[in-house]
Amino acid sequence: MIIIAYGFTLILTKLSGFKKLAGTLVAMALICLLGTCLYTQAWFTKAENRNKVPQDVVTICDVFADNDSDIIRIMAPLDVAVYLRQMDSRFSMPYGRDLPDEAYELTNERPDVSLVSSYCQANDVDCVVVSAAEGILNAYLNYGFGLYGRTPYYAVLTPFSGDWLLTEYAMDSGDQGMCYTMENTADGTLILIDGGDAKNEATLRQAILEKGGTVDAWILTHYHQDHIDAFNAIYADTQGIQIKDIYVTGLDEETFYSLNLQEWDDVDTYKTFVEITEDATNIHTVSRNDVLNINGLKITFFNACDQVVLNNNEDIPNNVSLVFKMETDQRSILICGDAHSQYLAEYLVDTYGGALSADVLQCGHHCNNSMPTDSGFYDMVNPEVSIFDCPDSIMTSPNFTAGLLASYLQENGSRIIWYKTAPNIFAF
Repeated sequence: MIIIAYGFTLILTKLSGFKKLAGTLVAMALICLLGTCLYTQAWFTKAENRNKVPQDVVTICDVFADNDSDIIRIMAPLDVAVYLRQMDSRFSMPYGRDLPDEAYELTNERPDVSLVSSYCQANDVDCVVVSAAEGILNAYLNYGFGLYGRTPYYAVLTPFSGDWLLTEYAMDSGDQGMCYTMENTADGTLILIDGGDAKNEATLRQAILEKGGTVDAWILTHYHQDHIDAFNAIYADTQGIQIKDIYVTGLDEETFYSLNLQEWDDVDTYKTFVEITEDATNIHTVSRNDVLNINGLKITFFNACDQVVLNNNEDIPNNVSLVFKMETDQRSILICGDAHSQYLAEYLVDTYGGALSADVLQCGHHCNNSMPTDSGFYDMVNPEVSIFDCPDSIMTSPNFTAGLLASYLQENGSRIIWYKTAPNIFAF
């Protein structure tokens, strides 16, 4: 374009009078006929406001209208970051023209939120602007970032950092199951919850090895194959993995075999567990109301195998599940294993009341025939996030009640997370 324009200019300078006017008109006609009108291009949009900046930028600034701070340290994607200081001089960026790698996680479809959290902590960032696409925004909210405000395409969040990271894993088998790691990023302390079915063994081994190879505490909620078959495989052949303490519900052999067992009660899984742990000295049977304190993480047990469960002969192998709350000074999660019956839900509400309240809830029994909604259990927990340990086939099938429970919890303000976005990470 520069060469063509320069050529026209040279030609016109050699003309004078009427010829120069005619030449100018011809040049303009050629440009109109042969050129491309910028205003007709798909990428061109008219200014959305008199400031000639994206409307999202104006809305983001409006979010801070009542903020009295003289300086607001903000981290934002490039397409809005370039305009923010133009609109509000209080905005201060923790980086210059060259974006750090962490900034690209603000719009990444599968963001590494821990990178952004660490960056915010190291650079005293007050707020973060991320894409409001559901998957991206939920990843940040799950982690613990707070929603400060939003626009149609972006969300303004307050950063969150915690020493403990909880990760929910999907089953490699594609079925339901339960597998969590709880890792202290400051000192490497690792807690495992269940572990999933036999096909999840490789994933679980890899996760343990990536986190140092030592399990400081392994909590087994109960003895069904979709919860502990991977544990059985690893415990029987550790391959260098060190397992320190194991916490279990006290369902002894005599009681187990005296129950009215169903086909899903996994006699072989229970039998294998008993055999491989027969001479173990690191097995600890948990009682109701026991409390563990592990490096600033408080674990309180609200349910275990005892007469409260055994006296009500309803799905005992599931209802002996350890129900416990893990909490730091900042955040908490209530784990329910496969506990699910009406009488147990009402017992927990009547006995522990507000102590059940938690920011995150792992819904019992993979959310199929879980704690009944009329028991008062969910009102008492009042979770911001509810985790369903199941695949789409359970979430969307009319043969299961997970969809109904999800709708109920959403109506009551809880966000639903399941295997669709796993691994799902939460900071505490």
